[in-house]
Amino acid sequence: MADNRQIKGKTALISGAGSGIGLALAKELGQRGATIIFTDINQNRLDSMLLEFENSGITAFAYSVDHTDASAVEALAQKVQKEVGGVDILCCNVGVGHGGKTESLTLDDWKWVIDINLWAAIYLIHFFLPPMINRKQGHVLITASGSGLFPQAGMAPYCMTKTAMVYLANILRMELKVHNINVSALCPGIIKTNIMKDCVMKGEHNKAAAVEFYETHGVDPAKVAKTAIKGLMKNKGIIPAPWGQVMIPTLLYRLSPDLMIGLGRLLFKQGRNLLGPFLKD
Repeated sequence: MADNRQIKGKTALISGAGSGIGLALAKELGQRGATIIFTDINQNRLDSMLLEFENSGITAFAYSVDHTDASAVEALAQKVQKEVGGVDILCCNVGVGHGGKTESLTLDDWKWVIDINLWAAIYLIHFFLPPMINRKQGHVLITASGSGLFPQAGMAPYCMTKTAMVYLANILRMELKVHNINVSALCPGIIKTNIMKDCVMKGEHNKAAAVEFYETHGVDPAKVAKTAIKGLMKNKGIIPAPWGQVMIPTLLYRLSPDLMIGLGRLLFKQGRNLLGPFLKD
């Protein structure tokens, strides 16, 4: 009830809301009484979502945006301000998965992941944060990853960008409290989304194994969204979801980085990491 009172009547923007965690966040916030602004690069997904939300009685607005384009995000901010108004809850959720041994990566691989996983959030924060500061209120949820809290072999660009997202959230928590703005980093584990189907994975057999692993062991994104919104409203800095998948390796890494790296080496030799068997040649 307390959470709903904080959300009802507010406006929430969720980037990358066409599927998975983003869609689940949009539904959870909408069901709690928020006006929803969702973005995705896929117009068909947006059209389907808009119809679904309207049929559910949720006030929603949809915008097709390439979040790696700063000018497009600036235009989005101007359009949202004109057509909807101020954003109270900003969910920086756009992201992609990527897997492969570092020596197999191209510079285009690195750029693709960095642009989507990091710059997309930076652009949103750059253009949407100042009005929130002016209003002296708001919430920011940054979708990072459990892989932003502990290292994973075979996922260098992904882990690097997600670690940066965690640190970005922590720094914003330091800076924005004075403006009455809460910031949280959502750190999911193995979630049953399209991330593995849509990711770039070196080796088709690796991708097939990863997709199957996530389908079999993944947690429902709706559960992640409930945990995320509850944590955001309680102003938790790090929101692990689910707790066991994320915090057990995180605590192990904090306790002994050398032990965790040794475990990572062992798994890597076996063509695995903590997120599944998809690193074989």
